[in-house]
Amino acid sequence: MAPRAGSSATSTSTTATIPPSFANAAEFFNTLLGYDFLRGATYKVGGFTGWSYYGESSDSIGCVKIVNLPCLAPGDNTNVGSQDTQWNAPRIGLSAETMLTERWRLSTDVAYLPWTDFKGRDYHLLRNETMFDEQRGNGGRGVQVEGVLSYFITRNFSVGVGGRYWAMWTNKRSNSLCSSYGCVGDPTVLAKYSMERWGTFFQASYNFN
Repeated sequence: MAPRAGSSATSTSTTATIPPSFANAAEFFNTLLGYDFLRGATYKVGGFTGWSYYGESSDSIGCVKIVNLPCLAPGDNTNVGSQDTQWNAPRIGLSAETMLTERWRLSTDVAYLPWTDFKGRDYHLLRNETMFDEQRGNGGRGVQVEGVLSYFITRNFSVGVGGRYWAMWTNKRSNSLCSSYGCVGDPTVLAKYSMERWGTFFQASYNFN
């Protein structure tokens, strides 16, 4: 099965089908504890530490036959495979913000992830008997960058638009182990897993101070 969007794996497996579309569901959260070590009338700069979690479930819909193996008829959008992934990592970084004018504020966070832990399960559904691979990896690295431009409608209420980039990866000696019926006991395959996410977002904020 081809790697799912947002996660990649390098292994010796043979690709037999190409899923033409995906259905994804993701969740994430960051915790942090920080301190501002530079502060002025219109700016502040600080450091923080915390924890990051990212989880995703992806379904592969339909397939295109490229070798002489079973596949679906054209237009058949049956779910042929799915991938569940979980990433955990500590994070340390810097944050800064400045008031560009009386109402416009620019803020940014940059975080380094010194260690990552990855858990995944890759389901192969287009088989006579469903099978899955257990995927494990840790000891990697990561980075998170975020910037937001905000406009204060009132003294306490603001709206903003921002951009975000996240990347996490494991070391090269992670593993993928088939642990479902019919393949228990097969040798572990060394692999490297990674994820990237980027995009824009809108937000609204209210300050109770």
